[in-house]
Amino acid sequence: MHAGGASDWRSIPNALDTASFFQNKGNRKLQFMISIMIMSEFLCGFDGTIVGSLQALPSWQLDLNYPTGARLGLLNAMSSITGCLIGPFNAYVCDRWGRRWPLRFYGFTMCLGTVIGVLAGTKSGNAGFGLFLASKAIIGAGMQCGLVTAMICLQEITHPRHRVVCAAIFDPSWYLGSCIASCICYGTSSMSTSWSWRIPYLIQLVPAVYILFATFLIPETPRFLISKGREDEAFAFLVEYHGNGNPNDELVQFEFEEMKQTLLMEKEVASQSFMQVFNAPGNKRRFILAALMTFCPQLNGSSIISFYYTTMLKLVGISDAGTLLGINSGLLLFQFLVMIAASFALPYMRRRAAVLGTWPVLVAALAALMACTAVYEKSGNTNKGASIATVAMVWVFSGVAGITGPIFYSYPAEVLNYATRAKGMAVWSVVNQCCGIFSSFVNSIGLDNAGYKYYAFYIALLPCQWALMYYFMVETKGYTLEEIAMAFEGDSAAVATVVHKLEDDNSDKKV
Repeated sequence: MHAGGASDWRSIPNALDTASFFQNKGNRKLQFMISIMIMSEFLCGFDGTIVGSLQALPSWQLDLNYPTGARLGLLNAMSSITGCLIGPFNAYVCDRWGRRWPLRFYGFTMCLGTVIGVLAGTKSGNAGFGLFLASKAIIGAGMQCGLVTAMICLQEITHPRHRVVCAAIFDPSWYLGSCIASCICYGTSSMSTSWSWRIPYLIQLVPAVYILFATFLIPETPRFLISKGREDEAFAFLVEYHGNGNPNDELVQFEFEEMKQTLLMEKEVASQSFMQVFNAPGNKRRFILAALMTFCPQLNGSSIISFYYTTMLKLVGISDAGTLLGINSGLLLFQFLVMIAASFALPYMRRRAAVLGTWPVLVAALAALMACTAVYEKSGNTNKGASIATVAMVWVFSGVAGITGPIFYSYPAEVLNYATRAKGMAVWSVVNQCCGIFSSFVNSIGLDNAGYKYYAFYIALLPCQWALMYYFMVETKGYTLEEIAMAFEGDSAAVATVVHKLEDDNSDKKV
């Protein structure tokens, strides 16, 4: 036993100990499954950056009749609005019909929305803004279902020794997609026709088609199969993908027994209503954490950079389209590298300490960013040093925020046990989309009316977020997915009984 009562599962022999990656066919097939989940977030990053990057292109502005202020805010917020409306239904679909259908829905809506969006402004008199708005609405409806389900799947299908890293690289893949989208927009920005923005938008079809069709080639997650009484299929999954085809693999047997017995003990909770689940011991904290883990990164100030970096940099005299896209591409690549490094360091990091240590630095960086912009304005828009310092502080803020990025996207699904995972992620989804609506719509109005002074809102909000995370966060380092429940309920958790039983059985076998 270690890590507050968790089992010493790392020492249990497994196929990974004896077979290399090229010898382990099951592990290679598992990586294909994981690639679908990662591609879901990659595509989200690609699409999420498109509107921000396209704002710098004159042809896009012309085709959409120069959206600004509330119209631009609505355009940015539309995906979040439809995602917020459809997100709660995703929990029911996931628990009733499985994890694959929301992923297929995501791929389909992305294909449909992309085709509609690329038609915006193609004919004289065509309502280009309306078509592009409809495109974002359709994309948003499927995107939130797909992302939430992908986060769940990453926790439920990955090998226990790789779970933390695989779940952590989910968020960096957003920045990879975002960086590639920005680079493509930069490459097409020299084109004078509307193809300068239609080409980047059309490219979304490639990952969307991959997600749509690849999900027909993969099985359901073993935890879902066990919850439906399909234990033989669940064991076959673990044997093939975690044990390289060996049904006698000791870690596979340990995983299966821990999953089966824990889910059996949680089965009564899984069938209860949302309020019954919410009121169960430990679950209030789980749901609050699910909401907090998207509220904090969404509303820590980084959304201004993600959606309105063009507006931010224009406040300090940087307005050339090529320069704006170039700075953004470099920033996104930098964020991706920071987050990849953080993802591989995550198994050795204490999640709670990392988050609490980062937030004060974000306050200082955002305050410095605000001060640099103020100095530039007071100089009569002539202080180039302040302009350069503003760009530098954007990079500092983004780099520091990137250190904890992988935590915020892996932590919610792992602190929710199977009985609460789909329902809890529905809470995450609603809060995520509400924050997205605020970030997309309100930020636009705030920047238009207050300029750099609007940053003060986030400077005041960050300490409040720190206090909430200090009070609610629990440490999850060192646990298997099932054993994290012991960080909430201790020995009264269902899995605690299972762990003690499995360890006793293992000791008897050795004797």
